[in-house]
Amino acid sequence: MPSEGFITSHYVGFDDLQPVYVANRFEGRHAELQSPRIATAREAIGRLIFRQLGWTDALAKLRATAPIAIHAHFGRGGALALPLAEQLGLPLFVTFHGGDATKETHTRRRLLPTIYQRRRKALLARATAFLCVSDFVARRLQAQGFPKDKLQTHYIGLDLASMAAPAPRDGGFLAVGRLVEKKGFDVLIKAYRQLLQEQPAATVPVLEIAGSGPEEARLRALAAGLPEIRFLGWQAADELAAKWARCRAVIVPSKEASNGDCEGLPTVVLEALRAAAPVIASDHAGIPEIIENGQTGLLVAEGDAGSLCAAMAAMLARADSGHDLVVAGQKRLQAEFDGRRQSRKLQAMLCAAGAEHGKPPAV
Repeated sequence: MPSEGFITSHYVGFDDLQPVYVANRFEGRHAELQSPRIATAREAIGRLIFRQLGWTDALAKLRATAPIAIHAHFGRGGALALPLAEQLGLPLFVTFHGGDATKETHTRRRLLPTIYQRRRKALLARATAFLCVSDFVARRLQAQGFPKDKLQTHYIGLDLASMAAPAPRDGGFLAVGRLVEKKGFDVLIKAYRQLLQEQPAATVPVLEIAGSGPEEARLRALAAGLPEIRFLGWQAADELAAKWARCRAVIVPSKEASNGDCEGLPTVVLEALRAAAPVIASDHAGIPEIIENGQTGLLVAEGDAGSLCAAMAAMLARADSGHDLVVAGQKRLQAEFDGRRQSRKLQAMLCAAGAEHGKPPAV
């Protein structure tokens, strides 16, 4: 199972249902899961058989949990879960998160088709619904031939109980994310270099980049000669919380990668608003569904270092430190991205589909 925190956030509001996590292999942070876990196989050969043929000796264990529906994450996860849904006679919901709806590797013709490609037609016919983390993802899937009546936007939510109030900020600019091409940190470094050239150095705060990944060496090379750019590496939650609380603004310069990889709607945008940090972001993927330029944040053209530089300068010039943007952004956050509310919506969908299949929840 992936270690991404957004997987478990889908179930935080469940009260009628208990999630049971099913994976071919549990690794990473799986010990943090607070619900039962079932592995489809114990040995490598069994995992291979499940991936390729959909057969698992864990079927009896799965039946014993009295399941009412299957909720799979990512397009490939939906393809892997399809045989289970068929064997158990369950409705199947598949959440698409971003890159799984946009990467060319998922649609490119190849001599040996992937599991997703082999089962795609059956998946489109058999799945109950495809839940998209943004309207952008829904549009991309519709363009690929997914049935429009099965596409539904379902935003990922956050726990908003600890949402911060706007307050004065004395930190630097902050960017958070894995150091990969689609995050657009190369554009940010170019924009920041331009900002230092156009503004008095004493008026420009430092730029901190929190995260690690395969692009780190290239990004450090781009930032050569700029001690004002600090690469923080991976940050623990408490370390990052201190950065959220003080930063002048959170920069989200996402862009489409060369292989078509796109964001769905990056959770860093939601996390920044929850921490009352103003957001400067690119007009990419689902970001405009929460960041409206001049209303809930500042939005710039995707991949445009000059526009990003101008937005950073505009944020520094604001007398209110962007408080009005944060207030409006938090209202939007509460309306559409409350984690427990979104989780309860998901639970209601699963229960309704289960009832239609004669599988009422065991409360």
